[in-house]
Amino acid sequence: MPNVIFKFRRPSGSDQQVPSEAMTDALRRLSETAEMQPLIAQARKVGKSVAVEVFQNRDGQPILIHFAKVST
Repeated sequence: MPNVIFKFRRPSGSDQQVPSEAMTDALRRLSETAEMQPLIAQARKVGKSVAVEVFQNRDGQPILIHFAKVST
């Protein structure tokens, strides 16, 4: 989806693992929901993108999902 980027963050020093395709697909589908459209429209209006940041613990389990408008 244009104007939406995904970032996966883990604590420094932990092994970087590629997120599963299922996780990436779930986040993509979340970004397509009606609830997300106002945020995406606001970001697009000011020339920004929406970043979906997934903060993970050392084992790769998601502990927080954060949405932010970021410069492209």
